[in-house]
Amino acid sequence: MKSSVFLAAALAASALAAPLPSHAGSPSFNLGAVSLYKDRGVDQDGRNESVRPAIQGGVDYDFDSGFYVGNWNSTGRFGNADLEVDAKGGYRAQLSKDLGVDAGYIHYFYPGEGSRNSGEVYAGLKYQRLGFKVYRGVREDVNKNDMYYRVNYAHPLMDKLDVTLGAGYQTYDATSLRNKLDYSVGLDYALGKSLTLSGSVAGANRRHDVDDGSRDARFIVGAGARF
Repeated sequence: MKSSVFLAAALAASALAAPLPSHAGSPSFNLGAVSLYKDRGVDQDGRNESVRPAIQGGVDYDFDSGFYVGNWNSTGRFGNADLEVDAKGGYRAQLSKDLGVDAGYIHYFYPGEGSRNSGEVYAGLKYQRLGFKVYRGVREDVNKNDMYYRVNYAHPLMDKLDVTLGAGYQTYDATSLRNKLDYSVGLDYALGKSLTLSGSVAGANRRHDVDDGSRDARFIVGAGARF
């Protein structure tokens, strides 16, 4: 499958960043699969089906200074592209034991569908298990001046089991598009130190603004490993 080839190539290229001097920082890798890739309440596929498995993974490199760079990839269907490749860089700092800040830039690439390529600047705060982040689009004629606001919260129910809650609000600079609200509710279960199983329901309002069912509520299962 072409998407698998692209994904393997992207992960292999990312892995080249790993053999840096230990004093410079440390890398971490992630790899997983989901029954459906849904982003900001929207299905990332052109088919109106509840199950469309996607392979996802990437690498992050955190420098001791607080700066970081990273890459993340997912299969899906994005016009003529069947892969999303994200590249990001930024700075995060812990202001206190409970409060942290994060700011940076992320660029989205869609091999074979360059018209979708775009970027966003972002800034966020995290207090214990509660996170808030704001994104602003920067590419003309794609997402410039679009804003996205996201709140996430994880609450431990018992040992190794968390309930996760999320809500986002998207505003569009284009007057032809109506703002939307998205949501997610789920459970995460930790199997050991590296593997997590998840199940969630996610979707968005204004479902009838689109005719492909992409904002419908979906039940999504997944498994991910971080190492």
